[in-house]
Amino acid sequence: MKPNDPYYICPVCGCDKLEDPPYYEHFAGSNEICPCCGFEFGVDDFDCAEIDMKQLSDEEIIKQAHEIYRQNWINHQFRLFNPSMFQESEKTRKRLNVDVALKQLQRINFRT
Repeated sequence: MKPNDPYYICPVCGCDKLEDPPYYEHFAGSNEICPCCGFEFGVDDFDCAEIDMKQLSDEEIIKQAHEIYRQNWINHQFRLFNPSMFQESEKTRKRLNVDVALKQLQRINFRT
């Protein structure tokens, strides 16, 4: 990927540093790991023990997995999966600064 190429937005945390779309056709995950929240698309969504997947569509499973993972990320004070991907002004040690995290969450229309 070149510096001016567009990035994709993580539907869990709103990070705009994904190199691939999170999902392809029929909800097939890209297996990319978000450098911010650490969600791996195609793995963490269908391997979420908190979800009873028997009666749910793939779309419903993914939506619930995102909500659960997002809440865990918020509860852990925006811990970064790959801090080296973020500027020093965006983070404090291994956590995303609150103002940056809130701006990211606005990208996915999440209200805190």
